[in-house]
Amino acid sequence: MYDTQQQSAVVMANSSLEPKHILVVDDDPVFRRVTTNFLTHQGYRVTESENGLDGLQSLSSEVPDLVLCDLSMPILDGIEFVEEVQLEYPSLPIIVVSGTEQMSEVAKALRFGIKDFLPKPIENYRHLLSAVDNTLEDSTSLLHGQRDFSAQWFRVEGGGEVPEEQELHWHLDYLQNNPSAARDLLHALLPEKDTSQGNWKCNYRLLQSSTNMPLVFDYAWVMNGQFAFYLVDADSAEDAVGSVLLIRALFDDYLRNTRSMHVDLKEVAMTIEKGLCCSDETPAVNALFGVADLTDGSVSIMPAGIESTWAVGQHNHKVESGNQLGDHCAKNFVTTGLEIGSSGQLRVSKVGAVSFNLEIKPMQ
Repeated sequence: MYDTQQQSAVVMANSSLEPKHILVVDDDPVFRRVTTNFLTHQGYRVTESENGLDGLQSLSSEVPDLVLCDLSMPILDGIEFVEEVQLEYPSLPIIVVSGTEQMSEVAKALRFGIKDFLPKPIENYRHLLSAVDNTLEDSTSLLHGQRDFSAQWFRVEGGGEVPEEQELHWHLDYLQNNPSAARDLLHALLPEKDTSQGNWKCNYRLLQSSTNMPLVFDYAWVMNGQFAFYLVDADSAEDAVGSVLLIRALFDDYLRNTRSMHVDLKEVAMTIEKGLCCSDETPAVNALFGVADLTDGSVSIMPAGIESTWAVGQHNHKVESGNQLGDHCAKNFVTTGLEIGSSGQLRVSKVGAVSFNLEIKPMQ
């Protein structure tokens, strides 16, 4: 990880070029002044706006290279501001710097494609400088707009490489030291409960304890008619939030970079395990991977520490838990050819803690 002097050198080395322009949108004049002075000293050109409406007006006259904004602001709050900016300027990278303790609000902003967030007060401005540097670097990449915040944190590249020296540890430190914030973030990042494509639709229902770290589910439609998904139990290891976010980053990265456009569950698991092994902040966790092949109406399930049941009508097929993700789970048996029929359901249950049901079926 670069230190402040090294990052300043990177910025100043390009001083012959037009300095990067950063817009700071925040209703706190002290924060604006300190941040502007710091970034200006690093070689950036900075303009300020005192609220979301003022920020939008500033954007209408000049579009910067990056926006820093708060979430709690008068007149037009940060969520409304971020939503408007992403509609009007979809390629403009945004970093949220917020004092809110409502991580669900941060997660809402993350859904609109912000590239990073930092909690207020900023105790070490080196973290802000690294976030700015990494975000601006990413904005010039061909993957810009495809990488979400977790990929940005871990600097995930094609093929699942996770360079240890580039990992943004302070995000994980903050979340690990604030378990309620981590829990709220993971809850808020759950996807829409109902989704459909072509002649198929899927929906899930998840009931779980509000005091435990959650079971996290995510999915993606693949272009060749597959529906890929995973589950990870954030309560299965201490300080597992880093593992959950890295799984999210590597799962998305795998789907972007798979050449055959065919999801290989063992390949997914090995890619993610490789990433977990590269970091001291990502312990082994219980997980499960699956893919529905909607061209032939079948499902494949690979366990990685989570036991599940595939149910079609009165017929149930139990899938044993196997090794954890991070403990050579590629040795586990992949159950293939599970029929979807008129309605297939994946069920996972931990008595008193979690009840999960994913239904996949053709549209009537």
